[in-house]
Amino acid sequence: MKNKMNSLIIEGIVFCGSGLGLLSYSLSSYAKAFNKSWAQSPYLFPLIVAIAMIGLSLWVIGEGVLELKKQTARETAAEKKKESGEKLRWVVMALILCGLYYLALAYFKFPYVTIGILSFSYMFSTFEVVTLVFLAAMMAFMGVRKPAILVFVPLGTTIFLSIAFRTLLHVLLP
Repeated sequence: MKNKMNSLIIEGIVFCGSGLGLLSYSLSSYAKAFNKSWAQSPYLFPLIVAIAMIGLSLWVIGEGVLELKKQTARETAAEKKKESGEKLRWVVMALILCGLYYLALAYFKFPYVTIGILSFSYMFSTFEVVTLVFLAAMMAFMGVRKPAILVFVPLGTTIFLSIAFRTLLHVLLP
């Protein structure tokens, strides 16, 4: 039980560090950009994600500390080492998937394609293709096995994000 709480603290620290890295990337890229309006900046979304990620990771750290104080049962040293190593491996694998997603956004370039249905037109490009693949891969990694969910949730989420940011918020997407 104690090891489980220690892993919460470690995971919180890892994700907080990732959030701080994303925050610094967003702020430094915004400072270098020619467009100085946050409303039009493509770095607004990483900024929002970084702030949410930092806040949630601090919450996870707090939960780990509270549970560590409440913990009374002891585990053997071998069980502790095995469990913490396994959980850390899962966290690292999830971060690797996120890194691959970022690299795919940065280095793959798909042409813009516009689909028109009656008076509604929808444009998709690199962001939509890479996000769709990333969400499906991450859901499969997290244990989702139903094909309908693996197809429709990433598809719906990607379309929603694209429409929300491109059409409603007028934010540039990669």
